[in-house]
Amino acid sequence: MAKISGGFTCLSETNCIITGMCCVNRVNDKSSALIITTQKSVINVKESETKPCNIWTSKPNQHFSCAAISDISTHQYAACINNKLVIWDDSVPDITKVKPLVTTGTIQRLYPLDADGGCVMLYSNGAVYTTKMEQLLESVTEEQQGLLKPGEVIMDSHVWSSDGEGMYFVCLVEHTKQHSLHFTRVPGMNKSAEQVIRVSIDSPSKLLHTSFHTTDSQMVMHAVGSDGDLYECSISHNELPQCKILSCHPVLKKLSSNRHAKQVKVASIGLSLVAAVGLEGEYTDHVCVWDTKYNILLAKQSLQSSTDRTRITVSNIIYASNHLWVSTNHGIHAFNVERAPSTLSVALGRQAASEETSRFPVVGQQWRFDEQGEFEGDMETDDGNQAGDHGILQDILNKEKIKSAKQFKSAVYKLLSSKQLPVNHVDQATMLHSILKHVCDRCAEDKKFWPKEGLVDIVKTGLIAASSCTDFVSCVIERGDIDVLISCLQHMQDIPDSTLASVIDFILRDLSSDTDDSGKSDTPKRCPIAEDKAELIDLTLKCPMNDIFMLECIAKVKFQQVMVLLRYLYYRLNTTIADDEQTLPANVVIDWIMLILDAHYSQLVLSPEARVLLVNLNQIVETLSHYHDEVDAVHEMLSNLPSPITETPKAKPDAIYSIEVLKL
Repeated sequence: MAKISGGFTCLSETNCIITGMCCVNRVNDKSSALIITTQKSVINVKESETKPCNIWTSKPNQHFSCAAISDISTHQYAACINNKLVIWDDSVPDITKVKPLVTTGTIQRLYPLDADGGCVMLYSNGAVYTTKMEQLLESVTEEQQGLLKPGEVIMDSHVWSSDGEGMYFVCLVEHTKQHSLHFTRVPGMNKSAEQVIRVSIDSPSKLLHTSFHTTDSQMVMHAVGSDGDLYECSISHNELPQCKILSCHPVLKKLSSNRHAKQVKVASIGLSLVAAVGLEGEYTDHVCVWDTKYNILLAKQSLQSSTDRTRITVSNIIYASNHLWVSTNHGIHAFNVERAPSTLSVALGRQAASEETSRFPVVGQQWRFDEQGEFEGDMETDDGNQAGDHGILQDILNKEKIKSAKQFKSAVYKLLSSKQLPVNHVDQATMLHSILKHVCDRCAEDKKFWPKEGLVDIVKTGLIAASSCTDFVSCVIERGDIDVLISCLQHMQDIPDSTLASVIDFILRDLSSDTDDSGKSDTPKRCPIAEDKAELIDLTLKCPMNDIFMLECIAKVKFQQVMVLLRYLYYRLNTTIADDEQTLPANVVIDWIMLILDAHYSQLVLSPEARVLLVNLNQIVETLSHYHDEVDAVHEMLSNLPSPITETPKAKPDAIYSIEVLKL
């Protein structure tokens, strides 16, 4: 059996496709991390947090051709960009600055060996080579002999590890519309694999998207066929030496129509458990989990948010570290998966159970239920009312009990001050996320309901990641509530670049660039926008952002609003030297000026109104450049001075002689 819970957004990047994941168990701090690779970025996510620790992005004309791995001892990373090897560590903020190394062959996959501190390389020609991470740069220059026959292409690969039988690289290979599985034993250190076990696949349909799941003794492969059925084949270690043909039989009929089969993606989460996305009909925009043994739908979870009903396009789904990671056109979403042994009685009971029996919402939470469906923990029942923070949460999510903003604020205060709150910050965050999602849903139905003070109290906890509830920030902007918006900018973590661009668009929406003449003078005498909005703009511009993703977002802002923002940045740049207590650092001002110029350069150059501002901006940049050149010259002169001489103690007057030591 399986249950899906705990939905959160790991990355708000449009049209990203997960190409690989690597689970890393840190030895020094006993923590676990996931290295997620998309076509354009590598993301380091700790399992105890809901936001990325590090994100490395490739250049616009580049892509990650091989998923990244990490060395647990040195915290080094390795990946391939445009079929060139790149190695870096946590101290490197920009991966584009690392010089790539041309390899003798195309590396299709890297796999870390935690015990030996090494890695295994799978080449596109079927070659398998094992080496140490520190010797990786030298190893990729050596030519490896391929194990594939002419015309064979690797479609998918997986690592099958067993304590008694060693480790195999399992490759699904296609040749003239025929499929086969290649089992290559991983060789010893600094050695290449010499033999491969070939097993033909007997399938009535062409296999499209596949996924593997392995145990110590068994391997199972689930695949979507071109006829829309879900196929399954399995093999054990004992059967491997003698097996020549493996039968692939359908386990779920008509999972999709023939025409839509290419859109379906699957992920194996057990020997008889499989998750699927990209389906049709009632399962559109849902992630579903099936038990293939009893042909039962165990769980389904919507990928759509409560306020954003735009169509979801799924690019991939991967099961790793007890989570389903789904990449869509809106970003990467993670769902916690709880598994239990499957039995026929439990399966039938699960099928007959009503969806309305769940006492708490699933999305945004990670509550654990016992076999009777009750929440784990002490629940007092005095006069029919449940006590504790879980009863309070149920009241907050009940429209009949919370009818006003005053009641909402009181209930939130009672919840946050409760001593029975979950100790884990992740559980606290998922609880608060569910409340914000509920508020968004309720505000869409009731325009008069807006519990401002209670929302500010929730946001000020600092546990909310904006990437996990972008609908709430959009709802705040729609309401035009400046106080709640300021709290979001001050206390929310991981604010997506698209959300920051929406905030800027909201602030500058009512400002007219025609009412200001700051661009017509060399030194603006006053701020081009009101003081309260200037503070809000400063708060927004200081939020962390990725210039590559922000470039696409800022390009969608209207030109009139861009002119107002550029004039404001010009004003800030003029006052950056004179004002020592500047709220907006000079480097932030320069970064945003570069972003605007890069995103709207053609419009700015062709606009007569902007041309005057660009000329004045050029003058102040030349002045600042000359100023910094002079400062650098003074710094070079002062840096040559010796270190200060330490003051020596004075000799006593009655001493006949004294010894003094001068430290130069």
